Amino acid sequence: MKMKNYLQILIALSFTFVNQFYAQDQMVHLLEPSRDGKKQQILQIGENNGVKLLAMASCKQCMPAVYTYNPDASKASGKTIYGTSGIYVIPYDENSYISVAPKTPAVAIGEGIWETFLYANFFSADKAKVAGMNKKKVEDWAIDFSKQIMTGGVGAQAVDSDSNLYYPAAKELHNGESFNSVNIDVEKGKELLLKLSNGHSEDYSFMIELSKVLGVDVYDVGGNRREYMFVESPLSIIWAKYSSGNDLGKSTWGTYEKFNYFHKDQKVIRNLLVSKEAQDKIDTKLADWSLKAKEYVEKTYAAKEAEAIKNRRLPAKGFSNSALEKQATLAAKSWASQYRWEETIIKAYFTGNDWSIYRNTLTGVQLGRRISGVIIMKRKDGKCSFQYVTFAQQYNGNGYQKVFTEGIVRGQNVLECKYVN
Repeated sequence: MKMKNYLQILIALSFTFVNQFYAQDQMVHLLEPSRDGKKQQILQIGENNGVKLLAMASCKQCMPAVYTYNPDASKASGKTIYGTSGIYVIPYDENSYISVAPKTPAVAIGEGIWETFLYANFFSADKAKVAGMNKKKVEDWAIDFSKQIMTGGVGAQAVDSDSNLYYPAAKELHNGESFNSVNIDVEKGKELLLKLSNGHSEDYSFMIELSKVLGVDVYDVGGNRREYMFVESPLSIIWAKYSSGNDLGKSTWGTYEKFNYFHKDQKVIRNLLVSKEAQDKIDTKLADWSLKAKEYVEKTYAAKEAEAIKNRRLPAKGFSNSALEKQATLAAKSWASQYRWEETIIKAYFTGNDWSIYRNTLTGVQLGRRISGVIIMKRKDGKCSFQYVTFAQQYNGNGYQKVFTEGIVRGQNVLECKYVN
């Protein structure tokens, strides 16, 4: 609410206290005195310019304390709740109210179980009820109230299984913005669309193979973001994000991975927020799925690689010169020794058909020449492999020097040794 509008309401409220425009107007007694030291207040409930308000003041001409209707808290609890600056005014019975400002955790109604309070008070039209109340009773009631909402489903909306409306456990979903609910459209076996009320949306693509392997429909947002949606049922969806360098099918579920949970039933979400056991169960599911996916991918890759090894052959030979090839082999062995390769170099040859000249970019003076080639080696596992390489020779103005290894293309190409000779 803008300050200008707020001040206008305060001025209007002062006027309404004098003229008694509110629908309800009653005298209430306070457990703890108000800021002006009074333990008796005029309470009025009504509207001002369409805004539902609860106001209290020590006298008709006094500036009132104003509490605005809180629709989210009211929806979550099933009670008509007002509040301001972290303070909630909650109906206790037909003529009494609890007023509290949660300290730990400092969360909204329906988002956690309160433990401690910055402020707690009780006021009622019945003076005897106030006399029978104390601060501990107020706080205990508020704690129990928050617990009932989180564990008993008080105030939760009816579950509409045909709706696309889901409630998230972690509400911060986009650019620091929080959302109490989202829309998720699932076209089974094709795509999943997450839609937020600020107009932002995310499109996830169906992962055919891993969905079959895991026994749960999996959707990937793509773009190297490592974010996935696991659709357990029409009611329940788990969002998972892998840390940098990890991915579904390539790594296990570790300490730095995180998840969110979407469900159509608010009771399930609230129970999850206050139950470490329920959270651990989701974490365990994701760990199991991740391991199963990794084992499948590794097994599939191993089978494909075995087939590739069986069919792989050496690249065709290009430029041929036995003396230079011997130099290239020595250059390859020197490189392998320098970088402590475990493989044994067998030979090297050129795959390029001719040398390319390279020059000083400023003067145009020839510096040398280079050519593509391969290094062939024997591995410790008994197989052979080759790597693509660039060989070069420096030019001193009169002739070319010995061949040296200028650079290596990463990654070995494994093949059966019978195809090496």
